Amino acid sequence: MVELSIVLPTCNRGRLLEKCISSIVSGTKAAFELIVVDGASNDTTTATLTEAGYDLGDRLKVIREEKREGFVRAANKGFRAATGRYLTWLNDDARIHPGTLDAAIEQLAHSPPDVAFVAMFHAWHSPRNVAYELHHENRTYRLCHVRGTLYANFPVGRRETFEKLGFFDERFFVAGADPDLSLKAWNAGMRVVPAYGTMIDHDELADLRRVDDNEKYREDNEKLFAKWELPPKNNVRNEFDPTNPCTLRGLRESALAA
Repeated sequence: MVELSIVLPTCNRGRLLEKCISSIVSGTKAAFELIVVDGASNDTTTATLTEAGYDLGDRLKVIREEKREGFVRAANKGFRAATGRYLTWLNDDARIHPGTLDAAIEQLAHSPPDVAFVAMFHAWHSPRNVAYELHHENRTYRLCHVRGTLYANFPVGRRETFEKLGFFDERFFVAGADPDLSLKAWNAGMRVVPAYGTMIDHDELADLRRVDDNEKYREDNEKLFAKWELPPKNNVRNEFDPTNPCTLRGLRESALAA
């Protein structure tokens, strides 16, 4: 039985994809399947996936889009194809530390049903919107919040939780969908909690694909705050309170009517 399904959208990042897959294979003991959704890459991605298939066999599933439809739709295609008990996603520039996914699974397996996601710590390079942080080998790993509500950039959740929440909202293209998913969990009476002992490095590479997506990032951010009733932005101090990790006030009336 597949314990963990890992969804990995990618496009034209064959070199980074190779490093990401290598970190998963070498650093994960749990029975996993890897679902790569390829957004019509024309670089070395196909060769990278062919090589990975020699090692992973039927643990590797590849979904190829005729044209890139964006991270959000790609991830949803992977989610719907998943068969594992637990589910997560990674970016194609991510590299997990050994034992990270196993630690997250173990924590979630012993968590009460109202825990929707355990949030894995990642190498977030901005001091803004930081909820928690840990330090390891002179590097800092963080969890983020959105206007005082903890969310999971990289979560592990039960597959039925993802299904209950309807996966990603496809009104987003490349950003906004991960905090939105966590906000949907809080709004449904569930929680997001830190996944202790987890660390993810990622490059946030400023390549042509990211440049092309810049306008979409801005639009997606606007959609997020148009959808949810959250406190106003605080430019003076960090408004996250670990004793009150959710400041969400619910869906805006316009979102309810949509």
